[in-house]
Amino acid sequence: MNKTRQETRVWAVWTPESPHLYTRRRIERACPGNRPTLKEFADWLAEVRDLAPRTITLRLGSACTFVDAVTAGAGTTCVRAFQALTPHDVEDFFVRYGKAHGMGARRDMRAAMRLFLKFAASQGWAGGELIEAVPSLTSYRLSGLPRGLSDEELKTVLGSPWEGGRSPLRDRAILYLLATYGVRNGQVSALQLADVAWREGTIVFAAHKRGKPIHHTLTPAVEQSLAEYLRHERPTCDCDHIFVRHNRPYLRLAPGAISDVVGARMARCGVPRSAHTFRHAFATRLLRAGQPAKAIADLLGHRSLDAVAVYAKVDHARLLEVAGEWPEGAS
Repeated sequence: MNKTRQETRVWAVWTPESPHLYTRRRIERACPGNRPTLKEFADWLAEVRDLAPRTITLRLGSACTFVDAVTAGAGTTCVRAFQALTPHDVEDFFVRYGKAHGMGARRDMRAAMRLFLKFAASQGWAGGELIEAVPSLTSYRLSGLPRGLSDEELKTVLGSPWEGGRSPLRDRAILYLLATYGVRNGQVSALQLADVAWREGTIVFAAHKRGKPIHHTLTPAVEQSLAEYLRHERPTCDCDHIFVRHNRPYLRLAPGAISDVVGARMARCGVPRSAHTFRHAFATRLLRAGQPAKAIADLLGHRSLDAVAVYAKVDHARLLEVAGEWPEGAS
């Protein structure tokens, strides 16, 4: 097996070394002339800024996009491109990037830009005024709307034929868990054989983000999909986790691999959405069915009711009930 395939297999499992592997692979995908500078930037983040490996991978991904765009526009080397960069250029790039990306991506890009420009200033080929030129972001709590799958999209994703892929039974079981219970990728990844009580008809998902364990009733559709995967497709191994890799070593699927399974399924069904949209759809369905916020928070594993307050904005029926009448004569 060649080195590239070996690295791919290690990356799929996710080990403590995975962030370093991601950093190296992301730099390799950057423009060739920018790779040495990006490598120095990654080292600077670790040695000077003392950032955690996972934070470095996050900042590096956005920084690579920024640096490649700057050098491509200038048509010269990285150092010369940033020596000639103006505050207007910095602001213009961020505005163009923001038009095509959501608030989360904008925050990541802003943090990465400021860090890279600080790095460039420390090297003497960029001025401190460029750092201040990165636009600030104003956001308001609960200002966005959760983007869940519509009923038609959910029907398409779960009802389309499951042929294709290396483990269609495994993929189907994963999608049914996400759609039925609104859990996170990490909770599906962490699900163990002992978490399913077949005779009692219950399933429990581990706590996530300092939340609470989630107990659910095992629905017939989920029970059938899990049973068929365990009987006919799951490799015989000593791993306690339900969802494992295709090939040896039979380790559990990492959260990122769960995302890949969902992404491939969505692409085949023509529904370009992420796995988290199942969670939004689950919460929205509960709200429309009349469930109180406390019950929704418990089923989502949240410790605080504030975490589910945003879903009230998509409950149009209840919003209409509290909406005041438009004053007569108002234009």
